[in-house]
Amino acid sequence: MMDDPANPHILTHAHGYVACGGFDIVGFVDCNMEKAKAASARWGGLAFGNLEELFEKQAVEVVSICLPDQAHYATLRALAEKPVKLIFLEKPPVRTLEEADAVRSLYGGLPIRVQVNYTRRFVPEIRRIREAIKNGEHGAFLTGVGYYGKGLLHNGSHMLNLLQFLVGSVGKVARTSETVDFYDDDPSISALLTMSSGGDFYLCHIDSRKFHVFELDLTFERKRIRIWELGAMIEEYSIGDNRLFAGYRTLNKDAEYNTEHTRAMYHAITNIRDNLDRNEPLVCTLGESLATVEVCSNILRGCAE
Repeated sequence: MMDDPANPHILTHAHGYVACGGFDIVGFVDCNMEKAKAASARWGGLAFGNLEELFEKQAVEVVSICLPDQAHYATLRALAEKPVKLIFLEKPPVRTLEEADAVRSLYGGLPIRVQVNYTRRFVPEIRRIREAIKNGEHGAFLTGVGYYGKGLLHNGSHMLNLLQFLVGSVGKVARTSETVDFYDDDPSISALLTMSSGGDFYLCHIDSRKFHVFELDLTFERKRIRIWELGAMIEEYSIGDNRLFAGYRTLNKDAEYNTEHTRAMYHAITNIRDNLDRNEPLVCTLGESLATVEVCSNILRGCAE
């Protein structure tokens, strides 16, 4: 069991809705009714075997899609016909460029809002770093490296979405190597990315069957930012005189701190509540997330712009 109401960390959608307030959980839908019943017993609401049964019996405003990656597209198409206000969708939003185009076209004409759970976007400390980058406090982006595993779309898209969030759009890509370590049709891939604003980023995969990793290291003209421990820790380095060698200017660590990574779900759902209540902008929109799928598609094709 990943999460329960007594857990001090908020790790699941259900816990996020309960902790945030302003939401009543009306039900869980699962083709395995025993799983749906277990979830409803833990978090509240009723158990349903399919979406049709849910919407026949309940008024629903917000739906969370917490399904295997390959089920996201069909579920988005099904919900497009339902009277919901907002969908909270697990990453990746879809798995192919064709699905991305179809979903963009479909939801572009609907009043349904979509938030995608690229978790680290909701971490307050990471959001503050983004503001500093946007305001030019760190200077131009020079280079970076990111380590991930468990599939380019499944987990690598986390890294790419965060890179886009912090640095901007990706230009050219060149695929270098790959490993199949989770889904057979979603290899973990290493690639060299050239950012549209300049600077190269090295996307490096590590076989998740050996261990799990998520580390992002970005270097700017005046600052180095290292996000590690899956996003739970951040180090910051500033340029200054080397402490041992006179005349050398080096990057010296001036901060190391914990983040609210284990409360990211709380912040994501608080953002959803504020969007519904007072039209606060969503932090991770469908359009931004589909742009990440496009980068993944380019990497899978080998090299493109």
